[in-house]
Amino acid sequence: MIRPTILRRGLALLALAVFAFVPLRVGAWGEKGHEIVNDLAAANLPAELPAFTRTQAARRELRYLGPEMDRLKGSGRSWDADRDPGHYLDIADNGKIAGVVSLSHLPASMPAYETALLAARTTPYRVGFLPYTIADGWEQLRTDFALWRVDRYEEQHATTKAARARAAAHARLRATLTLRDIGVWGHFVADGSQPLHVTTHFNGWGSGPNPQHFPQLRGIHSQFESAFVDRYENDSLVQRDIPAYVALNPRHRISQARILAMVGRYLRGTNAAVVPLYRIAAAGGFASGSAQARAFTAAQLARGATMLRNLIAYAWEDSLNEKVGYPAVSVRAVLAGRARMSQ
Repeated sequence: MIRPTILRRGLALLALAVFAFVPLRVGAWGEKGHEIVNDLAAANLPAELPAFTRTQAARRELRYLGPEMDRLKGSGRSWDADRDPGHYLDIADNGKIAGVVSLSHLPASMPAYETALLAARTTPYRVGFLPYTIADGWEQLRTDFALWRVDRYEEQHATTKAARARAAAHARLRATLTLRDIGVWGHFVADGSQPLHVTTHFNGWGSGPNPQHFPQLRGIHSQFESAFVDRYENDSLVQRDIPAYVALNPRHRISQARILAMVGRYLRGTNAAVVPLYRIAAAGGFASGSAQARAFTAAQLARGATMLRNLIAYAWEDSLNEKVGYPAVSVRAVLAGRARMSQ
């Protein structure tokens, strides 16, 4: 989970003033929805990923960890304030965040995102920073996999029995940490498939233009993501044909810009589902459990699982291009026997 960067001193007072008016937000998907997304992603991981990610025990762990970041809400004022905006993104009807940031051209980093928003007299704490939560979690996972690769190599090739035993212990611990990182981070990837988490209309259409004359539908957020999913959804209703990821060239490191472009496309697709969701809600579909409502929800859960599965696969593939240790050494060089990681 990312920690928002500290605002520049000269703008700190503005940030604090804006943050004081941040509205209370509710969690994305309920417990069951988050479990479904993590479980489907885990069940469809490519065979080339390490075996420790594809066991039944790993699948159970990832499923359990799906709702973790909602379970931890309310841990304290600082904890909540630091993390809650990482669950959502307020996208207006014109497709922009605060009128200045487009999902098609996300700023390259959190500081750049902050700068753009501060120019519009708001902050990431007010309008959310979900794309950067997803991107940061992906980068952490890539490093997890890189460290595991090196530990496994040392386990097999270290020159002494003690060194091999130490590397084996490190590899086991890294596998444990990696599964936790996947499971917790999967929560935010799943948040990105819940339409009400990528819109200013997050719990009712609210004020402003309403060209389709939707009723206010206050409370739609929890009705859709929790009450409806808990009552009508189960694994058999969710698409299991998770699309295969397109293999990248592992010789070229995946840039942050490329990951943010993937995330931007993903969130644009989710935002496009906001109006269809309100149409179903206005027709009473989520209250009655209509076939349309169930198919819509299944499709969104499957989108989240697909994105999570693919991002995990990309992180594994790209971990070959990482550098690890202090001073940093290339994973490729270690696996080729040309370098050793400093412990």
